[in-house]
Amino acid sequence: MSQYLEIPDTSDSNYWALKITHNGDRSTTFVPKDKELHHELKVRAWKIIQSKQTRRTKVKV
Repeated sequence: MSQYLEIPDTSDSNYWALKITHNGDRSTTFVPKDKELHHELKVRAWKIIQSKQTRRTKVKV
């Protein structure tokens, strides 16, 4: 798998897998192939977002 620095667009089939369900309505969901990498990228993105906000508006998790 390629080295990712941020969560890629859903058109990246190396990163995303399709999950198709047929419960009444057919739905398609994009799920990351590497859940650990996805979690790391989400944490990194959240830190970047938080660092750009003022101290008063930061959300504590």
